[in-house]
Amino acid sequence: MTSDEYLLSLCLQKAWAYQTLTLPNPVVGAMVTAENGRILSVCAHTQSGRSHAEIKALKEAYELLSSKVCPAKNPEQIHDFLSRHHGGMFEKCSVFVTLEPCNHYGKTPPCAELLSILKPQRVVIGAKEKQKHALGGIERLKSSGIEVIYGVLEEACSDLLYPFECLQENKRFNLFKIAQRLNGDYQSGAISGKESRIFTHNQRCVADCLVISGKTVRQDRPILDVRYASESYGKCAPDIKILSRTSDFDSSIELFGLKDRKVEIYTDPSKLGIQSGFNVIEGGWKMFETLKNSIDMLLAHISPTLETSAANIGFRWQGKLLHTHKFRNDGLLWIRKS
Repeated sequence: MTSDEYLLSLCLQKAWAYQTLTLPNPVVGAMVTAENGRILSVCAHTQSGRSHAEIKALKEAYELLSSKVCPAKNPEQIHDFLSRHHGGMFEKCSVFVTLEPCNHYGKTPPCAELLSILKPQRVVIGAKEKQKHALGGIERLKSSGIEVIYGVLEEACSDLLYPFECLQENKRFNLFKIAQRLNGDYQSGAISGKESRIFTHNQRCVADCLVISGKTVRQDRPILDVRYASESYGKCAPDIKILSRTSDFDSSIELFGLKDRKVEIYTDPSKLGIQSGFNVIEGGWKMFETLKNSIDMLLAHISPTLETSAANIGFRWQGKLLHTHKFRNDGLLWIRKS
């Protein structure tokens, strides 16, 4: 692995920790290094409408190089501040980014514009932009006299974009989640670590709806709220769709009592209405088998016992392991549909 590949792999690791939390935007990782190769910052885009990874990485690098605090908070203010106060300090720096910097005004100013002003010595890019409205970043950087290297870890950087591209191309992204204990048991499994719980609750805030089984409702009597969610993602619990053979439930179960939440019960899987939006499906392997033709990606909060336990219960799915991530003692496996 070359030094450029290694540094870009660190950007990928950072970005995967926020996978799906940026939808309907892609998740992106970025880094700034000094002339001597010292890492000045590693950042990720964390939420739609907030600063892109490049903007955050450049802000952190500015503060380290200048020993001054950038007072700007929102993307437009940071963009403007760095444009006026950079003092040429980035001219011998390198910038690494998993996706070609955007070249359009959307919810935030174009990252390619800011980079063309700051003029780092090099910009190393993983995947090229495919969205027509955002194209042109590489050309803009080159025309500003910046050395541009692209296609580094291209496949891995493209894999990072899979949920975003699913949502863009198919107007839906259905993520199936399963939590298993170390012994492979999922029926009584739970996500134990605080970091995993925060991630899960942040993800619920972003999702359009949460799909669960009637068996889960009756046995676990869950609340499925977002109490661990970070303030920036809000505290709005997702609407619930319950897939059940019967529609009789104890109304005292907490998930039915949350304010501003809609709970719907379906006996027919084809009527769930998960052909649009970002939908999180939580359940066991039987539910997975029922809905597998509508599932785009599997996220397993588990130990390395997944393959053994899955094989023992007859789990079959043609998938590609894209990434493994660790939140302390909880492992996350991201597997896309082939």
